[in-house]
Amino acid sequence: MLEFLDIRFRFWCRSAHRNAQGQSPIILRVHYGGQRRDLFTGLYCLQDDWDPTGCCVIRKVKTSPTINRNLQAIAYAAQSAFDALKYKAAGFTIDDLVAKFKGKEAKPVLLIDFLQDSLIRFKKRVGVEITRTTFLKYRRSLQHLQEFLETEFNLRNYPLARMDGKFIERYFLYLRKVRSNSHNSAIKSMQLLKAALDPAIKSGLVHPNPFDGFKMKPKKLFREFLTVEEVNRLWTVDLKSSELSRIRDIFLFACYTGLAYSDIKQLSGRHFLADMNQRYCIRKARQKTGEESIIPLLPPAVRILQKYSLTGDVKDFRWSVSSNQKMNFRLKAIASKAGIEKNLHMHLARHTFATTITLSNGVPIETVSSMLGHASIKQTQHYARIVAEKIKQDMLKLATVCP
Repeated sequence: MLEFLDIRFRFWCRSAHRNAQGQSPIILRVHYGGQRRDLFTGLYCLQDDWDPTGCCVIRKVKTSPTINRNLQAIAYAAQSAFDALKYKAAGFTIDDLVAKFKGKEAKPVLLIDFLQDSLIRFKKRVGVEITRTTFLKYRRSLQHLQEFLETEFNLRNYPLARMDGKFIERYFLYLRKVRSNSHNSAIKSMQLLKAALDPAIKSGLVHPNPFDGFKMKPKKLFREFLTVEEVNRLWTVDLKSSELSRIRDIFLFACYTGLAYSDIKQLSGRHFLADMNQRYCIRKARQKTGEESIIPLLPPAVRILQKYSLTGDVKDFRWSVSSNQKMNFRLKAIASKAGIEKNLHMHLARHTFATTITLSNGVPIETVSSMLGHASIKQTQHYARIVAEKIKQDMLKLATVCP
């Protein structure tokens, strides 16, 4: 008998069955988890030649050395199969052990296959729990991982169970060095990967958690914004192209409302409410988070909407919002014409609303947070730090000219 931990292997000669030569089959009996399985070894001997105590063929038999060596090899294979399974975190059954011993165990789950299945699940959640933009980020993250495997390992796939901390670190370095991602962009990709792999981690397909010990903390960044002077330059710059004028107007509208590109893309007359004095506000759930924003329309925003309304009513505005990529490309040309050296993009308008338009003019941070549709005021606080830093720098400039 061979016993390892809570498992028992035992060879025995089954007397109830005989072949044409009158020999009985030698069986490997496996006891594990309160269950038993009998496995044929393919070896035979006469019943009288079997030693039930030693679980082997007695030595006086001519074929005993060969049969007993084969039994030892089978015992070693059984132990190896058990050892391979027992060091995995996920539990296994006696059938899993038998399958592995016979070389018929289930094929290992592969990383790319698992993520592709996850992507299908994410796609079904679009419009219910996640946005299409978020889904596209997951898809792009999968593409990056495929490129990583091909570049770093010359593989098209990778066993999920082999993922560990070194794999995660190596992928992060790939994003930073090979793909030239910023620290925060690389961290975002790692967060997307972790979210996709969470079911595998929780089920034990991946163990230990490869993300343990990996710090996914983004660096604090200075969020650029336009000054009042730069906003005025955009108002007055001479743009001979109607397309550039439209894109400039949409950008300025975002500066005065704080709406993100995706929300401007969705904006329609149904999102405008008027009070008794016909003062309008925008009431809309953010496309990204679902948090509701209520934004009173400032006069410049009203004038922009009226420019694109045939009736003069802001609710009747009609404009064409180009793709985010095209908008950002055209904004660079507009910035050049206006003499603005900053990198203009649609999200810069949202930063400008938070800093130059609201916080710098004394609007409470709680109010700004609500208008931006932030789930937590912590998301808004970095804008307050920007304003505080701006005040500090302005005062330092003043100190240099004071007697």
